[in-house]
Amino acid sequence: MTPDEFFKAQRLHRDGDFAAAVSLLQDILEHTPNHVAAWRLYAGALREVGRPDDAVDADTKGNAVEADHTADVGASLLFHGDLKRGRAFFERAIVLDPDCITAHWLLGDIEGREGRDALALAHYRRCLEIDPTRTGPAYMIAALGEGPVPEHAPSTYVIDFFDWYAEDFDEHLTENLRYTGPLQVAGTLRVTRPDGVGPTIDLGCGTGMAGMAVQGQVGPIIGVDLSTEMLSKAEARGIYAQLIEDDLLSAMQAQPGASADAILAADVFVYIGELAPLFGECRRVLAPGGIFIATFEDALATTETWKLEHSGRYTHALAYLEKIAADAGFSSTESSPIVLRQEYDQPVQSLLVSFERAA
Repeated sequence: MTPDEFFKAQRLHRDGDFAAAVSLLQDILEHTPNHVAAWRLYAGALREVGRPDDAVDADTKGNAVEADHTADVGASLLFHGDLKRGRAFFERAIVLDPDCITAHWLLGDIEGREGRDALALAHYRRCLEIDPTRTGPAYMIAALGEGPVPEHAPSTYVIDFFDWYAEDFDEHLTENLRYTGPLQVAGTLRVTRPDGVGPTIDLGCGTGMAGMAVQGQVGPIIGVDLSTEMLSKAEARGIYAQLIEDDLLSAMQAQPGASADAILAADVFVYIGELAPLFGECRRVLAPGGIFIATFEDALATTETWKLEHSGRYTHALAYLEKIAADAGFSSTESSPIVLRQEYDQPVQSLLVSFERAA
């Protein structure tokens, strides 16, 4: 559709040729179904030609489109830390369309982070009513203490979220959340392996931020991620020898033993609670003398193992990480507390840990 076509439809409507306006607007909306103004004009033209039921349907569809646009504006405000205005846009979206799942989802996020669990649960349950096939709402309901706690986030939830997030991921993390994970991992690699390493695996590589941070320190690097859109961004950087679209455990199980000098994982284990099986595979895949460097959100003595927080992210206890590393056969563990990023202007207390396989 060109702007001229919509202007023509407006002229037809203004001149009283409503039947022609209806016909043209049908064609416009077939090709551009997210055109809010076209839906509004179409509904008016349908009323003029004596089709009130169809006009109501067109208004409903226009409301749904406008609600989605409104929720997207709210999401942008939320990403930039403006919870108050973000909330207002989400509430407006729900007035327009009570089935606007994005608005319910992000209102659930706001309410949960502000400690209003009952309201958060109501929004997540509404998400399930709107689309029972989505795994994210049930996962967040579990995070809020209702139902059994899974050992990891559902793959479909992670994929959907990061496919949606990919376009704004780098800017949001670095500029709004002051995210330092890749630089922290790269700095530890530089200190512990000043002469660099050979083949390297980047777990949860995302858009390739960690891969970029370790350029010049590593040999051929393999990136692993679940999100097609994130991997597309990583591929565009041209720094990976191979990109694997798979969950971390399956991808590591497919790697040959003793084939990597280093394994890196920046801010990915927040989506996995039970890490023992993956640690065993990392130990197997590392060559003698290899190093595994990862970040974790710190459980801060709230658990002896791991915990699914209300944010939908997993935190881990250092004692648990040390135990599963020893059980897997790593020879040593070194850790330091860090602030990985800011979340709603609050520092996220985290751990930077390196695990070594004996030479």
